[in-house]
Amino acid sequence: MNKKGGFILILIVLFSINSYAFASYSPKIEGKPSEFQPSNSVGYFLWQDRDGFHLRTSAAGTKHKFSGSIRTNGKFGDIFAKMSGTDDSSDMNNDRDKIDFNLTNLSGEAGIDLYVKGGTDITFELFMDGETVDPENIYIGSEGWHPGKSKFTLQQDGKKENKDNQIIIVDGGFWWGWEPPYSPWRHGPGPRDRRW
Repeated sequence: MNKKGGFILILIVLFSINSYAFASYSPKIEGKPSEFQPSNSVGYFLWQDRDGFHLRTSAAGTKHKFSGSIRTNGKFGDIFAKMSGTDDSSDMNNDRDKIDFNLTNLSGEAGIDLYVKGGTDITFELFMDGETVDPENIYIGSEGWHPGKSKFTLQQDGKKENKDNQIIIVDGGFWWGWEPPYSPWRHGPGPRDRRW
């Protein structure tokens, strides 16, 4: 084999390894984004932990209106909303598969905690100040990764057709599909402390 053939072979192997690594990467949704610092950061912050799925907003001292919808192909179980504005709202439809929200934030945080039962995906459509939010202002999981668009679906099984790259297959799946372990000794969705 000549030098040119050996170089081409090395390039093919390197390209194959990089393509595999890129194609097999699935972002994680576990853990609060490190960028989430109420009163010092601006945007949406999403993560899951043993207490459920969390959506938070922060506005860094400038008043912003956060609005949007959250949909699932399952059913929303319990939801807990922290609202800071007098006109804030979070409404779940009768089918329990869609939540519409409006949250006003100046400083601190506002948001929603939720559980999903029997679903494999959750779709977010997020707005800030009446316009689609820049995806760079959406932080997901402890790595703080950004979706490609302000409307996106987090999916655990990869079975939906991804026509416009809005579906994100998450690593490790979701911690839902089971009843929350409530008991007199177990806290439900929402904060574990009284600072909320």
